[in-house]
Amino acid sequence: MLGPQGRGELAALTLWPATLVFLASMGINQAIVYHLGQKTYTLSQVWTASTVIGLGQSALAILAGLVVIPFALRHFSHDVQALCLAVLAISPFIILSGYPANILQGHLDLISFNLIQMAAPCTYALSIVFLAAIHRGYLRDIVVWRLITYVFAFFFGYALLLRRTTLRFNWQLGAGLSLLRFGWKTELGNVSNYVNRSVDQLILSLFIPAHDLGLYAVAVTVSLAINFLPQAAGVVALAAGSANAAEAVGVIRRSFRTSLTWLLCGCGALFMAAPFLITTVFGHAYAGSVLACRILLPGTVAIGLSQVLYDGARALGDPALSSYSEGFATVLTVVALCILLPRLGYLGAAIASTLAYSASFCITLFLLRSRTGIDPSQLFFLSQTR
Repeated sequence: MLGPQGRGELAALTLWPATLVFLASMGINQAIVYHLGQKTYTLSQVWTASTVIGLGQSALAILAGLVVIPFALRHFSHDVQALCLAVLAISPFIILSGYPANILQGHLDLISFNLIQMAAPCTYALSIVFLAAIHRGYLRDIVVWRLITYVFAFFFGYALLLRRTTLRFNWQLGAGLSLLRFGWKTELGNVSNYVNRSVDQLILSLFIPAHDLGLYAVAVTVSLAINFLPQAAGVVALAAGSANAAEAVGVIRRSFRTSLTWLLCGCGALFMAAPFLITTVFGHAYAGSVLACRILLPGTVAIGLSQVLYDGARALGDPALSSYSEGFATVLTVVALCILLPRLGYLGAAIASTLAYSASFCITLFLLRSRTGIDPSQLFFLSQTR
């Protein structure tokens, strides 16, 4: 509905608030799951501490956005900047809406977890279909409905959580500090992982036209379309491994092998189908996304497998593992972008991203062996060790 120009504007105005929210998250989502699995504190103590921390995170994200966004989107229209600030203002709902899902994940109630995770994207998808049906496919309408879905997901998550358990305010300083201690160890890895996946679009929004950013955004969307299964496998590895340390390594291996098979088959199919898929679903105006999508596909395999291993390491009590590999990859991303972006534009960003994702995965395999004792050969079907 928007075309490459509008799609690029949508990417820019949603990506910057999402980045600020992610930078402020402090790894609390994973810390909730780990602490509930370990039963270190009561449910009410973990919920109270995470809520207090979440409100502080929201304030930090909003204050930072008021400074960063006008500068970052200075080449975009005032309407786009205003819509971006509106998305930023809803950040408390974005941050706090994730906690009910993490609480249920920590209790291994993965059906409820998935229902909450699906609430926002499914509602958003339905709203887009509705806007298309009434011919209201304008940027402002799409953003307004996106904000509505964030608010809906917040209330839906807490309604579902309160049907499963009882919450009461129970502030425990030790719980808050423990969540922060675990969270900051995983935060560098989370941030680096997010930066590796988003810095290309962030930098592109600063230097290239919205039209080219729109082409690249669609390429990223299609290339990551099959990444839901590795994400689900990581969810299981973190939740099940935290609750039962004796079975953690076995869960990690099974999750990794399932994800590897899925990603190789799925990316192979996407590589072949990309020209038809992109021009049919998005329109011929997006034909320029095909090559970028194909370049990104090897990186998609690396992203999915790394996600499983990161969550597996967290389940084993090593949340910092991802920080090292993703930190290295972040440096590689920035260097590669500086070299390739001026010469190749958004295609250079695709090459830089795939290089960074692949490097991050290789470093993760090395660190996994040295820090947890899991031999990579056991992950790649080369060993029958259970």
